[in-house]
Amino acid sequence: MKRRSLAFVTISLFVFSLLTWGQSGSVQIQPEDRLAKMLPATVFLDNENVPTQKRNAVLLDMGGKLALVSLIDTSGYSSAYQQKYAGVILTVGGLELGGKSLPSGTYGFGETKTGDPETGEVTIHVYDIGGKEIATISTQRAANMKGVRPVQVIVGSNGAAKLFLGPHYTSIAPLE
Repeated sequence: MKRRSLAFVTISLFVFSLLTWGQSGSVQIQPEDRLAKMLPATVFLDNENVPTQKRNAVLLDMGGKLALVSLIDTSGYSSAYQQKYAGVILTVGGLELGGKSLPSGTYGFGETKTGDPETGEVTIHVYDIGGKEIATISTQRAANMKGVRPVQVIVGSNGAAKLFLGPHYTSIAPLE
């Protein structure tokens, strides 16, 4: 009897996770203690094992699937590596970043700035684990944003989420 009830609970949880994953716009920021349990100390990107930055990381529950965004510590790496990578995205379920689809996986990202350092444009470059660029994403700048952090996600009252890198942002959502 216990096996049947355990199987029922397992199947129920699986079906529930499938149903909630399908709900668009379902993004929830996870608490610091859960982030601490999930954030790896290092990530492997482009033939390097690079430390993550807990103070500059965020864990998201995107409709039952987790996504983690963290800056990485590239001090001590080549200047070319430092210019290419600023952070990492780890995702269990696919996500949409700035309108670009990223299936489950590990991705490095960097940014380029053009124009005035204060008001210029920022473009995010996303790379696969081997270092091949797979997406280029334009950002917008939030006017008069206070309390700017290097990485943060803000979820609006409508459930839509924005990934901020400093004052620059792009949309982030579960992949449908």
